Amino acid sequence: MSDYMIEKIKFGVLSPDEIRKMSSVQIISKDLFDDDGVPLKNSIMDPRLGVIEPGQRCEICGNTMRECPGHFGRLELARPVIHVGFVRHVHEILRATCRNCGRFKVPSSYIERYGDPEKAVEEIYRIYTKMKKRWPLLAKRLANTLKKEAMKVSQCPFCGAKQYKIRLEKPTSFFEESEEGNLKLTPIDIRQRLERVPDKDLEIMGYDPKEARPEWMIITVLPIPPLTIRPSIILETGARAEDDLTHKLADIVRANEKLKEALETGAPNIIVEDAWELLQYHITTYFDSETPGVPVAKQRYGRPLKGLVQRLKGKEGRFRGNLSGKRVDFSSRTVISPDPYLSINEVGVPVDVAKILTVPEKVTPWN
Repeated sequence: MSDYMIEKIKFGVLSPDEIRKMSSVQIISKDLFDDDGVPLKNSIMDPRLGVIEPGQRCEICGNTMRECPGHFGRLELARPVIHVGFVRHVHEILRATCRNCGRFKVPSSYIERYGDPEKAVEEIYRIYTKMKKRWPLLAKRLANTLKKEAMKVSQCPFCGAKQYKIRLEKPTSFFEESEEGNLKLTPIDIRQRLERVPDKDLEIMGYDPKEARPEWMIITVLPIPPLTIRPSIILETGARAEDDLTHKLADIVRANEKLKEALETGAPNIIVEDAWELLQYHITTYFDSETPGVPVAKQRYGRPLKGLVQRLKGKEGRFRGNLSGKRVDFSSRTVISPDPYLSINEVGVPVDVAKILTVPEKVTPWN
């Protein structure tokens, strides 16, 4: 038995470099199969993403279908898009930091107490890190309070830049209400602002910069999951049916190729914007196909496609449906019979259950 024991599990956000490092294949081809039905290299059906056919060996790890864990690929996006799962965090950080220098907008009460904004950040950081070790819940509450107060600051205490209200129009559109009118912030603008936020300023807002830098929440490289979690199935007719995730990934690759072509050919800005919006839509519905305010992604014949969130959540999802709850032999459940002739200390069960699934238990003084 191993001496090692898991003490805790910590979640983070993958950086573009980490995604590139863990991927075995770069996805380039928008087609899945050649004319003979063989999966194409550098497509989302590339055999190097994992073996799903019996008798074959994986080109990456050399294992058969039973032992091969599957391998990730990556798609380099023509332009960045916002991860719909982190929209709230992106909105909070944008509102709590300076649009010009990226520093945390220290509330005036702390500046008055400690003399200048730099000293205030140092002191808040010292208190926060000490509190985080002993009282993590209190530290979290402090970080949330600091963020709320910083959102109200109208002028940066570090560079003096005037701050504007940033509005989120769900699911992924950000607008800055400046004196010149409403300016739409593109994912490129947002990513550049988030890159300027120092690690220490992020920590006092409750984020771990080593595990989750905010600019990583704007996707530039999309990880492509292994074939083992989205295998094809062969129908009775002999036709091949692909998983919902594969359908969505194919839409993403096509939309990305369309955007890349528009940028390379110098297409008008409105065409580039439309292609960019389409890529954002497909990536949003790939993660969560039931995102409010977004049309449901469907197959050609009208069936809604399930995203990653739908695969995990709910009673039929992976956690409750497959991990928490398992069907086992020799067990059953039934409605207890409502019989007025039963005594108060008796329970009625169906005859079949009583005959097959009950075990004799001798009554002794000990039980």
